[in-house]
Amino acid sequence: MLRFPDMFSRNTTRRTTSRIPLPTDAVVAVTYLCNSRCTMCDFWKETRQPTMTVEDYRKLPPTLRDINVSGGEPFLHPQIVAIVRALHETCPKARITISTNGFLTDLICKRTRDILEFLPDIGIRISIDGVGDMHERIRRIPQALQKDLATLRGLRAIGVRDIGFGYTMTEENVEHCTKVYALAQQERVDCTWAVAQSSDFYFGGKQIERRVDPAVVAREFDVLMEAELRRWRPKSWVRAYFAYGLRRLALDGVQVLPSRAGTDFFFLDPFGNVYPSVVHPSVMGNCAAATSFSDLWTSTAAAHARRVVAAWDRPYWMVCTARTAIRRNLPRVARWVLVQQLRLLPQRLTGHRSLSVPTAAATP
Repeated sequence: MLRFPDMFSRNTTRRTTSRIPLPTDAVVAVTYLCNSRCTMCDFWKETRQPTMTVEDYRKLPPTLRDINVSGGEPFLHPQIVAIVRALHETCPKARITISTNGFLTDLICKRTRDILEFLPDIGIRISIDGVGDMHERIRRIPQALQKDLATLRGLRAIGVRDIGFGYTMTEENVEHCTKVYALAQQERVDCTWAVAQSSDFYFGGKQIERRVDPAVVAREFDVLMEAELRRWRPKSWVRAYFAYGLRRLALDGVQVLPSRAGTDFFFLDPFGNVYPSVVHPSVMGNCAAATSFSDLWTSTAAAHARRVVAAWDRPYWMVCTARTAIRRNLPRVARWVLVQQLRLLPQRLTGHRSLSVPTAAATP
């Protein structure tokens, strides 16, 4: 049987004056409050109100090119529209995506409509962890899938163009990975994947100790990889490599590329604390208390956090940190893609598929 990787470390404070480039990617959790009761996360137990102000978010570096606004449930924050506006004005070149559980259809659509007025290319990712009643079992919300699909259609109706699903693999829903992928294809939206992971400070401090059948995990990711490799677009080939990274993480405990968490990427919590990522608990500094983000980024605490990342001996593979890792290792990724395409060439010539994605209509 298979045990998903666990991750933890320590934190510190102090300062230094060394200079490094400012980051390009970030996950910004605007609140830990949540209206879901997910089996792999304890955020639903949170009662702390966020303390970051709208002006605090204007301290973030303009070098950011990708910002994921997360939670908890970010649409529960009463100032979510103002926060997204501040992020857009401060980081005008950044692609901004909001991750939501999608259960508050009317509230989500109302606040997204306001965001569209100044950011028409806002991205929305709705978390869906299964089809049929599986999503309800994971999220512990009645009619979870129906509510999410209602939100999807509501967002489309108000003009949101960049919509996708986000799936997280746990012990309960392993066989629903390709089913959610098929649902995304049916709904003509993107789909991203993750493996449930532990954190000392994120997910409400939930520790994941899951055991699943390796053969099932292998087949689910093999289907995803083949489906994406068969598409004639480089973006899909990169997504296939990302799925390959999740497969190696889940099956072998291997991290396929080195991460630069705390250098290219950071995680910001609702109280201003900056971390290298959601699994590295060494605090780099506090954004609300810092005079500037540059001061925080070049502090002794930040330097110590990077040393912790460099010495980290527990594998992790998440889209937030994998994005920059893939960009920095494109030749290696390209070689993998070429090998896989050559492997599939005989099937292409004969029109045969070794694996197939289940149809959404056939899913329970």
